[in-house]
Amino acid sequence: MLPKKVIWFGFAVMAVMFFFVLKDVHWPQFWDAIFHFNLVWLIPALIIYLLGYVIRGFRWIILLSPIKKCSFQDLFPTLIIGFMANNLLPARAGEFVRAYLNGSKEKISRSASLATIVVERIFDGLAMLIILWASLAFGHLQIENIDPNVQSAIHKCPYVFGFAFLVLFILVLMREKAMTVVGFFTRLLPSKVSKPVDKIAHTFIDGLKILQSGRESILVLTISLAAWTCELTCYYFLAIGMGIAPSLLGIWSTALLMAVVNIAILVPNAPGGFGLFEYVGKKLLISFAIPIETAVGYILIVHFVVWLPINLLGIYYMGREHLSLKKLEKSREEDLTPERTGK
Repeated sequence: MLPKKVIWFGFAVMAVMFFFVLKDVHWPQFWDAIFHFNLVWLIPALIIYLLGYVIRGFRWIILLSPIKKCSFQDLFPTLIIGFMANNLLPARAGEFVRAYLNGSKEKISRSASLATIVVERIFDGLAMLIILWASLAFGHLQIENIDPNVQSAIHKCPYVFGFAFLVLFILVLMREKAMTVVGFFTRLLPSKVSKPVDKIAHTFIDGLKILQSGRESILVLTISLAAWTCELTCYYFLAIGMGIAPSLLGIWSTALLMAVVNIAILVPNAPGGFGLFEYVGKKLLISFAIPIETAVGYILIVHFVVWLPINLLGIYYMGREHLSLKKLEKSREEDLTPERTGK
């Protein structure tokens, strides 16, 4: 199991974030906004949202192709279970769960699988930065009205993801030199630890092979943009159902909202990003002159819609694979063990 301190810290962060989200809410107006939501818009929102995960499944096939040719039927359940674990376990444990399950099912290195997931996250970040840039460039949005902390995060994001992508790219281009550096440090460790760590480093870099091909990298970025466009459309349909689009929340404002809240929860935090997602979403929405009660109601509905369906689908696939949350948590622990990760 995860250390209790980590679990309680995650829930403490969630509680603090929700305190700031809800502290100025007038509850009669909040419930009025919720009850006026047009449920008809849930149907297209759910369909387009789930389509985004189908697209992500095909993207993972491409990312794994330099290591092994995998089928969509085999990868998609693992992908969904991994995202479900991210929703239910703190510290983005689902990434390790997915790497473990895929490594076991496909008989490939778990660290190589984890590397493809790291690359996937970097491309997600790049896709959201493109969407963020497009919203500011074409939407003529005034970010001066946005909370200073959110503004600061918007300005820093390109540097963070740009640096991460550069590091991975250098690891691929200068593989031998990188391994020499890793070897220098692993030799300082006890032999029982140094060999597995050295193997993990080799297989991890093997999982980055997709970056060697400019054509494949552009394809992965294009697919990532398509997946996030599906999620953007889901957000917009829900905004129409809430009665705030297109009058108060246009398509570019929705794009900015989606990009910023998802960039915020890419870092390890509470299960499902609860609290942080709502806090950042509320700050952005009220800067668009949306009443606090409507803003909070809308962002809660959005988070519920993007959280529940994947969990239900993940539970279905867990049952089919004879898994449980306890087994998933155990697999996460094993995946962090040097002797096992390199398998």
